[in-house]
Amino acid sequence: MVDASLVVDAIVSVSIAAGAVFAIAELRLMARDRRTQLLIGMVLRVSSPEMTENYRKVMYSEFKNREEAEEKCGYVALDSISTYYSGIGTLIRRGLVDASLAFDFLWIALVWDHVKPWCLEATIAPGPLVWQDFEYAAELDRAYKKKMAQEQLRRRAMEKRSA
Repeated sequence: MVDASLVVDAIVSVSIAAGAVFAIAELRLMARDRRTQLLIGMVLRVSSPEMTENYRKVMYSEFKNREEAEEKCGYVALDSISTYYSGIGTLIRRGLVDASLAFDFLWIALVWDHVKPWCLEATIAPGPLVWQDFEYAAELDRAYKKKMAQEQLRRRAMEKRSA
């Protein structure tokens, strides 16, 4: 005959294991939801009127150095854009957002290439290191877009062959 306490212990053990599996599944869903919320926040911020205006000022101006950039765009616009993209770079570096999702809707490398003269001559301490995550994200973005372009060319070539 089976001892009732052994049956109760087995049921408790199975319940604890099931609860642990459920908790892990819930934590994964919460982490995914948080990453989604971060991504939505990124999209909302970059499409805000203030950010759009700053982006326009910066990206439609030509400059070769910090002084010229600040004269044409204004410090606030340059700092706003650079800080935003540096923040995106930090989120990517720390794995808080899926880099490929960010790269699909943000042209980080394009923006970095444009504001690089200003960023590298920044006078705020500790200088260019402030923008290291921006530069990091730009390099990853450049590699990602190159890979995507190569895959698209390969798909087109395969479609032509099959047609």
